[in-house]
Amino acid sequence: MAATLTERAFGPMRWLVVEGARDDCFRALGRAARAEVHAVLAELPEVVKLQEYSATAGGRGAFERVVAASEANHPEAFRELTCLAEGAESGADDLLLANLRGDLAGFDGTGCSDVAHRGHRSLLGHNEDGAPVLAGRLILVTLLADGEIPVFFQWYPGFLPGNAHTVTGNGLVVGVDHLPPERPGPGGGRHFVARDLQRQPDLESAIRYLATTPSAGGFAYTIGDVETGRIVVVETVADGHVLHEVLPREPMTWHTNHARYLEPAASGSAESRVRGDVLAALAQEYGIDGPSPERLLAALGRTPVPSGVFRPVSAEDPLTTLCTTVVDLTGRTITLLPPGGEPATVDIDQLFSSAAARI
Repeated sequence: MAATLTERAFGPMRWLVVEGARDDCFRALGRAARAEVHAVLAELPEVVKLQEYSATAGGRGAFERVVAASEANHPEAFRELTCLAEGAESGADDLLLANLRGDLAGFDGTGCSDVAHRGHRSLLGHNEDGAPVLAGRLILVTLLADGEIPVFFQWYPGFLPGNAHTVTGNGLVVGVDHLPPERPGPGGGRHFVARDLQRQPDLESAIRYLATTPSAGGFAYTIGDVETGRIVVVETVADGHVLHEVLPREPMTWHTNHARYLEPAASGSAESRVRGDVLAALAQEYGIDGPSPERLLAALGRTPVPSGVFRPVSAEDPLTTLCTTVVDLTGRTITLLPPGGEPATVDIDQLFSSAAARI
């Protein structure tokens, strides 16, 4: 059937619920956010440098190699981006270039922080950090595509869903952190890898998928399972990967934008290390019992760097925190806190209802 799109609100944030044939869903998203897509592509800081790079012989060759691998290895996701471009009336190459900025070494800044606790209560917290052009333009989307696992995601207009926080209808909660590659790997773009991760039926399948699917760039995936409370971190850079499972004897973990488990571990930027040190201290403070969802939300979403990991708009910082998310796997709830706003909480099951109410 043709896609239907309903606009709602999650607290102060725009929330789109789109349902129907998958291609039509992505065209509908492009149409609904056409102005935002064009604004983001025009104002994203990396775009000019990416365009200059792709105009060189070496840059064009690198871009075309990653595009070819993305289309060959992830045809469904590649088609989705094409349909998104059609709906937004934007050039497909423009969207591809923006989506591949982290797969062409040196074109994506550090951003995002994740912290997780597994104990009597399993919690996942995530700060979505992006360019200031995205402030107020981050959109929440529930995708109910025919024959697909439903997905709720934080969406950068013009990007494939997967480069920010997602929750799937089969109970997987995923936060991602950019990991910079030294050079592009042999696989498709990391956004394509992340989008196809959402199609995995369960946690074990997700782990196997990431272990066997190379990417050009890198992400650290913090994945929680609503049904079991299990939490794993999978670091993937190019064709390397490593799994770390959070266990009750060491119940709290964190991630920013440098590798913690891959060997040799990436050194990371000084800024990423500062946020990492804050989260490591947080893990020590909360100990075996862990924080409450409210305390975790406050720790992530209200205390600025360098005392915390919240990133306000600042002339000194190229990125800003767009949204803070805490998922209580045990209580089956998700809470969102926009910068300067008030938190809003909903049961996870409500994310996937076509009749979901305003919150």
